[in-house]
Amino acid sequence: MTQHYPRIRPYGVYPPEKEAGERLLAREVIHFVFYMPHDHPDLAAGVSHAFDCYMNAVGEGPHTINSCAFGYHTHGPLSEERWKRIHELLQPDRPFRYAEDCTDPYRRREMEKSGNETWIHLGNWHDRLSGFKLTYSARIPSRDREPSDYDVSYLEGMLPTEYLEDHGPAAVRELMLDLASGLHFASGHAGLSFDSVIGDVFFTPRIRTELLRHPGVSLNHGSTPDWMGTQVDGVHWLNFLGHPVLQELGGVSALRSSLHSPETTVQAMDEARAIVTLGDWPEAGDLNRGDALPAYRELAHVLESWLDKPFNASRFRVEGFTHEESMRWAQRFLA
Repeated sequence: MTQHYPRIRPYGVYPPEKEAGERLLAREVIHFVFYMPHDHPDLAAGVSHAFDCYMNAVGEGPHTINSCAFGYHTHGPLSEERWKRIHELLQPDRPFRYAEDCTDPYRRREMEKSGNETWIHLGNWHDRLSGFKLTYSARIPSRDREPSDYDVSYLEGMLPTEYLEDHGPAAVRELMLDLASGLHFASGHAGLSFDSVIGDVFFTPRIRTELLRHPGVSLNHGSTPDWMGTQVDGVHWLNFLGHPVLQELGGVSALRSSLHSPETTVQAMDEARAIVTLGDWPEAGDLNRGDALPAYRELAHVLESWLDKPFNASRFRVEGFTHEESMRWAQRFLA
């Protein structure tokens, strides 16, 4: 436990497994995601490196990663054969470059049904709230894609806050940098979030009030992130900016000159990518104590024209929250 964020861990009965009695229903985590407006062949090497980075950091085992899925109905324990399949799927080679050229009717139906060309999920078979997860979704490659299309591929994952406390925030930041090093992202982030067993049944009024009190805790990671395009998904502890956002902001030097908070650092990853870090630790803030996270607010105003405008989009929702609560949360750093 740290002074930087609260433990938010409600217990109760999970209706489908009510015979098991009370159990943990939700918890705070470190959530990360990278949005990549590219097709799998252009992403394969970087995503494969990211998988290696994550697994080298957390390890395979009963309390970390021990299961995987290649589609929404293929979840099962990790095995040598399943690892072989993961490595095959992470290769760039495909029998077709664009979906229009795919001659396998089953493969085409699966892409249309799932909305992605490749989907790989690593998790914990026995503990859905272990805090360890990694998911890769490659968008369907289309020859007819318009430049304005919002579809992106994405890499998304979690770490439990215990991992942050055991290894320290500097180590987590370095892990995120290593994981991101080969990714062709438009944007990405890592920071505090909230994970639940499933659905919105556990977001009681008390839990909603507690979460809305802490502006540094992201609430909308449960939404499908493949429509982000080149927009920026909010402000977080670690903020990754790539093309075209960074260039439109004037590059690293211009971005750095726009941010004056002593807690903020701007580091170039290369000519086209940078990371903005808001403090040594991810902070939850506390509106009841007047801590509205000014460094986060400053970056939000600098990025305002690039921030996803959920309050103007009917697709936006924060699972378990009323529309008014969702809108208030979405605008918390710009109000």
